[in-house]
Amino acid sequence: MLGAVEWVSANGGRRNGRRHAAGRPNVVLIVSDQQRADTMPGAAHRPPVMGTPHLDWLAQRGMLFRSAFCASPLCTPARVSLLSGIYPHATGMVANHQPRPITEEMRLPADVPLLADYLKPLGYVCAYTGNWHLGTGSDRRGFSDLVTRSADFDVDGPHQNETLWFGAQVGTPTDANYVRNYDPARFDRRIQVGPSLLPLAFHPATRDAYAAAHFIRMMAIDPPHRPFCLVYSCHEPHQPFVSPRPFDTAYLPEQMWLPKTLRDPAAVALAQARGQRLKAAAQWNEDDLRRMWAAYGGAVSYVDHLVGIVLEALISTEAWENTLFVFTSDHGEMLGSHGLLFKGEALFEELVNVPLLVVPPGGLAAPHETGRLVTHIDLVPTLLRWCGAEVPAALQGKDIRALIKGGDVGVHDGVALEYHSTDWGEHPMPLRGWRTEDWKYVEVARGPGVRVPFGAPRWEAESAELYDLTNDPLETRNLIHEPAYAAQCRRLRDQLYGWLGESGDRWPEVALPREFLPPRGGARSRRN
Repeated sequence: MLGAVEWVSANGGRRNGRRHAAGRPNVVLIVSDQQRADTMPGAAHRPPVMGTPHLDWLAQRGMLFRSAFCASPLCTPARVSLLSGIYPHATGMVANHQPRPITEEMRLPADVPLLADYLKPLGYVCAYTGNWHLGTGSDRRGFSDLVTRSADFDVDGPHQNETLWFGAQVGTPTDANYVRNYDPARFDRRIQVGPSLLPLAFHPATRDAYAAAHFIRMMAIDPPHRPFCLVYSCHEPHQPFVSPRPFDTAYLPEQMWLPKTLRDPAAVALAQARGQRLKAAAQWNEDDLRRMWAAYGGAVSYVDHLVGIVLEALISTEAWENTLFVFTSDHGEMLGSHGLLFKGEALFEELVNVPLLVVPPGGLAAPHETGRLVTHIDLVPTLLRWCGAEVPAALQGKDIRALIKGGDVGVHDGVALEYHSTDWGEHPMPLRGWRTEDWKYVEVARGPGVRVPFGAPRWEAESAELYDLTNDPLETRNLIHEPAYAAQCRRLRDQLYGWLGESGDRWPEVALPREFLPPRGGARSRRN
């Protein structure tokens, strides 16, 4: 696991908080999976019993962004954009990459650099532990100095899967995909809730967190005192809502709040007209939903525990004062909001508004939070500038250093949102959204329909949703067909199309697979 770095520990020395050559900070990025922004410290709709003591500690020293957005509410496109600073339509990674032959059509291009590819030439030692899901198998690109591999979609073969290997060592047969490592005797498949098959110390996310902490400790005795970039990503709180004990029973269902928009038939109808990935919450009763929320809350607290493992290593090795620390999640989860569960063909706030907490080196003198718009696309250019690197013109984000340091001047008039399909090979239901501080506008592309020269399908975009977020922050009233808001709709559409032109997005034309996977059994359908 210790990759390409030759670790030297003869002197047993520490950094003692010293800055690296050229004053470059360490970079630590922790990414959870499918975590809602309203689970963060101080969120208005968070159940009071939900505990996140390590995130609370970080929030006292950093900037908490309340209006941070992912590029796409799906794992692979969101993660590629987070690490590349480029939107999904430009990277080509527009859907989830799964271990199936058709997905090989959609590969991360070699000419799309990731964060580590920029930092390694500056002398950074780069490590990645945990969930990857970028569709490159075992290759972590520039993150080559320490790597863990714990799932079937992150390896080139089962011999590289550390979850399988460790399960064999402890006598507990585990699944090749660690998201399915629940205790089958106590797992409720109907509501996707149950305990982990493995105890806390053996759970894959715990082991990956300790690997991250080990890397930090090895860097503390690295004689050249090189700066490092560490990304640690856990699978939690993604469904199935499974955590190791004691987190699986941390909260009682009756302690959980249900979303205020649980009864939203218009949103359910809108989502179900688009596809089958988002599930209607009506098929579960309120007791079921409270059990899901309790399990999800326990998984969020488990994520906080994992953050603490990494944080303790930074502090005990005295690397903390020279570390730029970022916590975020790839995207959100509906979990009953708007009468829907999981993720899919929608751009509601619960899916696209993500946690983002940044602590600059040395921390801030007091806790800060901001409602200014930022996006995952901003992180790579911001981190590069903080580390003294050149920022390539191809990167599509803004520099948010001033906001991180406590400023209040916005950098975006609006941010773009994208959706293509959940898995590559599915019939797409493409969406584009434009989110300002006060409004959200969403378009949907219909097609393929009328043929055009050279046999290419023509896709046509139509306005689908318009929300006044000042007066309707829960997005309960779609104003798209109300004449009084037609001018506002045109203004937002013009802003979206201005961004489309600047970013090279050919919307409503979208990439299509050679053939489509059947929705529920049956033969594949080829694209005409």
